[in-house]
Amino acid sequence: MGQRTLDIDLAGGDWQWMAVHGGAVRICLPATWTRIYRDDGGLALQSPAIWSSTAGHPIGGHPLDLLVSVTTYANDYGVDAEDALQYLDRDHLLPPGVTAMASGERRWIAYCAALPVAPAPEGDGAPPAAGGRVAEAQIFVWKMADFRPPDRVRVATLQLYVPGEEFWVPGLGGLLDRLGDEIGRMEFGPADQGPVSAVTMRNIVHADVLRFRLPWDWRSSDEDEDDLGGPQTSQFRRPDDAEADEILRVVVHDYPPPDDMEPELALESALAAGLDWEAVTLGEGESLPPAVLLQRIAAQFADGPDGQVGLGSVDTLADDEVLARFTHTAVEDGRRRRCHLWLRGAVVGGRATLAVFSYGVPEGLQGSPLAVDAVAMLEREIRRAQIGGYESLPVGDGPGNGDDGLLPGVAPAWPAGGWDAGSWDEDDAGLEDDDDFDEDGVIDSDEEDGSHPRRKGDDPAKN
Repeated sequence: MGQRTLDIDLAGGDWQWMAVHGGAVRICLPATWTRIYRDDGGLALQSPAIWSSTAGHPIGGHPLDLLVSVTTYANDYGVDAEDALQYLDRDHLLPPGVTAMASGERRWIAYCAALPVAPAPEGDGAPPAAGGRVAEAQIFVWKMADFRPPDRVRVATLQLYVPGEEFWVPGLGGLLDRLGDEIGRMEFGPADQGPVSAVTMRNIVHADVLRFRLPWDWRSSDEDEDDLGGPQTSQFRRPDDAEADEILRVVVHDYPPPDDMEPELALESALAAGLDWEAVTLGEGESLPPAVLLQRIAAQFADGPDGQVGLGSVDTLADDEVLARFTHTAVEDGRRRRCHLWLRGAVVGGRATLAVFSYGVPEGLQGSPLAVDAVAMLEREIRRAQIGGYESLPVGDGPGNGDDGLLPGVAPAWPAGGWDAGSWDEDDAGLEDDDDFDEDGVIDSDEEDGSHPRRKGDDPAKN
């Protein structure tokens, strides 16, 4: 007997306007789903339990969970729609190359993520009880950013949690389309409503493999750049550093080097990192396990790259990653400088991948509050840096800087655009040119669209 499913129209039925954070955001959602209390001002709804049968055996019984949250970001340096991903992806989880889609002055992303559950205790072979979480669940995420110049951005996040056994539900596709339509029509209230999170750090991606943060006003610099065919180098400096004396340089090396790198360039790469390749490998070459290689490289780095004399140390982090640091005094162009070096390493794709950061300050500034704060900030952010492709990035607690966007333990599976990516584009029919807008430029919430019935006159304060 094949699988028999119920005739479910998840996108139909009664939908009504609901308010989040006292009206910071208004959105139309299923009226028949159970509302669950949240003490953070967000909104949580749960569908009725959904059942089906396969070969006469019932499966399912797991509701769908819908979460809506909103955070207003305040940025004293000003806000620009070109920086949309800085607000839509504060946790820096999405892979390189993702761009935010435009819907008028708003920007949005949508993606699906896997949400694994912890394995059952050994010896517990019982199936999950009705209402319990099951493996291979998915979470569908929409995020919409509304820019309020000069210094505010409001981000609304909608998450639909779908347990694995509910993937068969025939109405799920319609529900996803309906939710996508509704978040495209949502209304944003005044910019001073809801929680406000100050944005002081900017997310940086280097060479598609290294992710870290720097102060928002630090800018990339192309001074002294060259193109010798070796690893890509990024440079950054503070805005008040007119003489570029305090440049932060970042470069990533792989050991053993990639197969497509010429031997001469591979040697130059090792020398540029200050490594004695023969001493690190002890003649074992590429047969050395990458985790062991990583520890040896970190130890040699802390002893002094290129034989330099100074102070160094090594910390072993989670998942066998390492953080090595080395500080020494150097003379450059006749001037003495205090040089701070860090090495963050991880095993990626079977290779020891190393991110090397170097930051130098004139010796006269060493010990000044400005220099002390800059070095402490770099130490903190380099320790938190993420190395590897997005599918291997560690995901856990958010940085505590606003809306995390994802539940703990979620790793993105595929990025923006996802399903029906064009539905909110300005050239698409998601919002017609003749839609009625109120005096604030927001679509009139009491009008019915052509695709879904809406309840008129709902007071969100009563929902």
